Amino acid sequence: MVFIIIIVFLNVELINQIRRFILLFLLRRKTAVSKNRNPVTIQHAEKIGILFNAENIKTNDVILEFSKYLKSLQKEVQLLGYLPKREFGFQYSFPFISEKDTNWYGKPKGGTSSYFINTPFDLTINFCADECLPLEYISGASSSKFRVGFNKEINNANYDLILIPKENKNISNLIQNLEHYLK
Repeated sequence: MVFIIIIVFLNVELINQIRRFILLFLLRRKTAVSKNRNPVTIQHAEKIGILFNAENIKTNDVILEFSKYLKSLQKEVQLLGYLPKREFGFQYSFPFISEKDTNWYGKPKGGTSSYFINTPFDLTINFCADECLPLEYISGASSSKFRVGFNKEINNANYDLILIPKENKNISNLIQNLEHYLK
């Protein structure tokens, strides 16, 4: 019985690795075409796209406050959250995608994610400090002029600037690092 459970777990893990490989392979092919990317400060960015993992309500509140702050600076801000499993009956004050909005290997499909990919933001920020493949894909495939990510692989071609926090991955610390480096 235990042996069967171990085999099933290994197969699930292998399938997840295959899905990850396919998604990252397709993303690398899509981003192989060189786009003209230029560093943009928060002050000079007019359109800002923010991607984040929306599972934590406290984190969502901090990102919404940051978005309000940016809007007070006369910035056009678009948010896109990712919820692996959507909670029915709960209303979110931002657009989001869930696992059902991706294909079997994790690539976002249609709707909100396509809008986000095709919008020419001056600055796209992915606040997801842990790997989140749908948000990685959206960020990497985006038409943004400058893309910022947190705690990613050093050689990750999906970002123009990678900020690696020394402290914990608290969203407030990520925002402080972002504001410090994008002055």
